[in-house]
Amino acid sequence: MHPISTWTTICALLHLTLLVNVACLGEPPKIQPVLFPDKVKVGDRVVAVCSVTSTGEKVQFYWTKEGQRVSQIPNVSVEDKSQYSVLVVDPTSRDNTGNYSCVAETSSGKDSFTATLHVTEPPFWTEEPTDVTVTEGGSLSLKCGADGLPPPKVSWSRVDGIGSIQNWKTVSLGPGNHQMALVFNAIRRDDWGTYECAASNNIGFPLKKVVRIQVNVPARFEEKFSVETVRRGETASLKCEVIGDLPLEITWAKDKRNLEIKELDRYERFETTVEKGLTSEVMIRSTDRNDGALYTCFAKNDYGRDERNIKLVIVEVPARPLDVRVQEIWSRSATISWSVPYSGNSPITKFIVQYWQEKENGQRLLEQTVPSSQSSALLKSLHPGSPYAVTVVAENEVGQGMPSQTIQFVTGEEAPVSPPTDVRVQPKGSTSLLVTWRPPPKELWNGELRGYYIDYKVNSSPTSYLFKTVESSSNDSYEYILSPLMKATRYSVVVKAYNSAGAGPSSEEITVKTLEGDLPLPPPVELVSNSDSAISLKWGKSPSHNVPVTGYTLHYKKKNSEEWNYVHVVASDNNMYTIKDLESGATYQLYLTAVNQFGRGNPSDYLSITTNPKGIGIGLPFYLNLAIVVPVTASVVAFVVVLIVIVIFVKKTKARKALERDLTTMQSGKVVTYASGSQRYIDMEKARRVSNPEPGTPAAASIASYASIPSRDLELRVDDPRQELKSFLPPQMRDRPLPHPKPPSLKKRGDSHLYDRAD
Repeated sequence: MHPISTWTTICALLHLTLLVNVACLGEPPKIQPVLFPDKVKVGDRVVAVCSVTSTGEKVQFYWTKEGQRVSQIPNVSVEDKSQYSVLVVDPTSRDNTGNYSCVAETSSGKDSFTATLHVTEPPFWTEEPTDVTVTEGGSLSLKCGADGLPPPKVSWSRVDGIGSIQNWKTVSLGPGNHQMALVFNAIRRDDWGTYECAASNNIGFPLKKVVRIQVNVPARFEEKFSVETVRRGETASLKCEVIGDLPLEITWAKDKRNLEIKELDRYERFETTVEKGLTSEVMIRSTDRNDGALYTCFAKNDYGRDERNIKLVIVEVPARPLDVRVQEIWSRSATISWSVPYSGNSPITKFIVQYWQEKENGQRLLEQTVPSSQSSALLKSLHPGSPYAVTVVAENEVGQGMPSQTIQFVTGEEAPVSPPTDVRVQPKGSTSLLVTWRPPPKELWNGELRGYYIDYKVNSSPTSYLFKTVESSSNDSYEYILSPLMKATRYSVVVKAYNSAGAGPSSEEITVKTLEGDLPLPPPVELVSNSDSAISLKWGKSPSHNVPVTGYTLHYKKKNSEEWNYVHVVASDNNMYTIKDLESGATYQLYLTAVNQFGRGNPSDYLSITTNPKGIGIGLPFYLNLAIVVPVTASVVAFVVVLIVIVIFVKKTKARKALERDLTTMQSGKVVTYASGSQRYIDMEKARRVSNPEPGTPAAASIASYASIPSRDLELRVDDPRQELKSFLPPQMRDRPLPHPKPPSLKKRGDSHLYDRAD
């Protein structure tokens, strides 16, 4: 063969072998595009098909949503075929929005395709506004919220168009403008009207709600204070013009006392209704020094009340500063302003601002002098987050006037300047740590503490701290359990206090390692008995995750006591313990903890047990308590007595029937044999002795003795009753003749008999 032909043949064989191998291996599957419908609403049914190009191998399909198997989604199902897979979402919900991936896999390889499902939902109200009534001058925030897919846009508008100047604004309450509030900082009478809240996301019909805002005008004075200077003997006119809704009521006071005008002949009062309200005027004729005072006009209606002060000066006395206000407040300073009062014809030389920090443990009065040319003052060196009270006093050459009304304010807060104290961390198990701490000193809070941050991380880890938040309370100590953590791992823990201004410095970092095993669980505890000085308890075995419990600690204290007592008890099969030397009639609180090689577990449920009064139930279990034993014993005794009476009655009845049967036999002439020692019953009608008894013997005794004489072993004929009676007589009397029977003195009632005794 030619060499070239041989080489050509070898190449052809190699090429054919390669083609055969490729054909055997096959090609990996190829997924065709997966499509979802464009407009899917909540509640619709959605079907998506995932198919592959033709392949001779078996294809295995599975679906995922955002990396999660769809088999874990309740309303999603999958039906797999050999060459395709069908995904069904029925019914759709807003949570079904997301990316779905179909994966096809064969022995030659796999392929995947991801498609996005968009679920839409028409808008619906999450917070529907309603009509509201508000007082003039107050603030109002009318909330309106809606939700949907996509999130709707919420807007406010005024419907009636009344009012020349817009006095309101809208404030978004969250991202996306699907929660809006209609806000009035100081509502006016002109703000009365109708407003509309609308929500739309271009899906379905938009939402619209029209609400009505009604503004009530309370009684108020535009001018709160004025000074009227009147010479002595002239007529003074004091006028108050109140604004508000009718009906209005106005009263007058002089130096804060009710002014009874009808009792004073020099005083006259006039009232006139005006467009905005009511005007009241008091005229004082022929004024004198005693008329100099502070006159107050009080006005009220159904929506509020107000007052106006008029200083009528006749003598030269400084008036008290009025309208004292806190203009601006910072954390360590505040600006105070006031109105300058009438000087009393004597120039005011200075003002004295008096202020103090309101504390529980006392107050320290501070004063700041202000020139008469100023009506404001800057108070410095204040403590952050602290309540203060301030008043202003005017002074002239005559002396100081009355102090103004006291105004309270609170300085702004700053972050705490001290970390929490007494911070401790200890392991409470293989996956938890117990963190305890105390608040920083109160004078270093710089405000009211809102809570604490517990920052923790794996020791020496480059990652940032994780944190837990604990709200502040009135407790003087706190504790928190960090879990779940990693087993046998060292953690670094710090604690920080925070207020509305921010967080304070961190406590010193503490490193603690979680345990290698779990602590025992709380054991079940129950009461066995209690007395006036002791309490007996028993408890079951504590589940301890296959780690044996080595002992228990019983904690107890008297109620309202702060000191806990504790007793260590070694673990045994009989877990019982009695606490002795307790106070009688007192309530004690108890709980139990179990201990194993890893430490002490959590406490059991608290028990509250009251010892008995002195001398009751001393050391006895409940089943020996007299309160239980006495009634039970009495019941048992009564039952036994009744049972004995029933037995005796039955025996008597049987004996009576037997005797009647024997007597019947005797009367018929038959011989009756009596056993030795048996009781013999005699029919008193036939066998009664009719002779006189022995001297000194009662008549009844001779008859009653028959019933107590035992019979002998002999056979008697009962034809003659007198012969029968001889057997009962003494030996010396048996030969005496017996008298014939007389009519009996005891009358027989029917067939009845007397047994045992004749009396």
